[in-house]
Amino acid sequence: MAVTITTFALAAFLQRCFEAGGYSAGNAASVTAHLLDAEMCGVTSHGVNRLGWYLELARDGALIPEALPRVTELSPNAVTVDGQGGIGIVAMEHALAEVTARAKTGLIAMVGITNCGHTGRIGAYAEQAARDGCFAFCTGGGGRDKWSDVVPFGGSKPVMSTNPYALALPGADGQPAVCDFAISTVASGKVAIARANGTELPEGCITDANGNPSTDPEDFYAGGSLLPAAGAKGSGLGIMAELIGSALLGPAREFNWLMIAIRADAFQTPDIYRDGAAAFSSLVRNTPPAPGFDRVRMPGDMEAERRAACLEAGAITLPDGVIQGLKTAAASVGQPLWDGDAAPA
Repeated sequence: MAVTITTFALAAFLQRCFEAGGYSAGNAASVTAHLLDAEMCGVTSHGVNRLGWYLELARDGALIPEALPRVTELSPNAVTVDGQGGIGIVAMEHALAEVTARAKTGLIAMVGITNCGHTGRIGAYAEQAARDGCFAFCTGGGGRDKWSDVVPFGGSKPVMSTNPYALALPGADGQPAVCDFAISTVASGKVAIARANGTELPEGCITDANGNPSTDPEDFYAGGSLLPAAGAKGSGLGIMAELIGSALLGPAREFNWLMIAIRADAFQTPDIYRDGAAAFSSLVRNTPPAPGFDRVRMPGDMEAERRAACLEAGAITLPDGVIQGLKTAAASVGQPLWDGDAAPA
């Protein structure tokens, strides 16, 4: 049975669980805000269901929950951010602040992010960079020794991870255009959600341990693999991200990341950029919808609509599988579910 809970109560619950699990108050606040935003955007694979895993990583010593990143300048437009073994969400926040500030003065900037744990929803960082007036590019890889889930095109054995990409540009209407995707047909987090909710996956997402196509999430966890999106195209993108994450940036704790920001008005005036963005966005959104679609959206519109609806309602509805996962996660750090927070809506 699904439960609707106020965003305030859910945030308070996550915060106290993370702090009970050893996260500093500041790091807990960053991770809480990130997971809550992903949930509101409908990106449930990277939403509040991650609580249990993030607590487990801290408990097992796989990450240092109170760690703060170290920034090293290589040049005026290039820096590295060493996550110091902490949660990647905090490292990415530092990287985002550095790269956007430097792009504003130098037109273009880049940052390599290393030695950090899971970074959450990559699209969130690209979106924020776009809100700060930049074209943003971000990809990561290098985690094949730990997260080798995806088979290359034509192969039967996984040799790379989901190696996500995110790209974003400012929108003329205040809503950035944001592409955020794994190079696999589905992210592994979506397999976890399907497993938790007892639902099947669409065809073409996973194979079983013998390389046979499957729709049962359990087959993935029993030695199966993720398939690359669009065959050779997704496979090629994954291979490039793996080279960036490992050969370019070095050994990875989880994943290494490259983030590049270019000021959106680097080549033209802000007015010309806004007019061009507005014209093409209007063309896309006013395209006659195909059968089965209510309308055509720009990339990022769906997430923005869902976020706006959650903010207006002040609440989020979570399925029973996720609720049970939150309850188990809270118990692992000696915390009750919801107790002491505002009651569910």
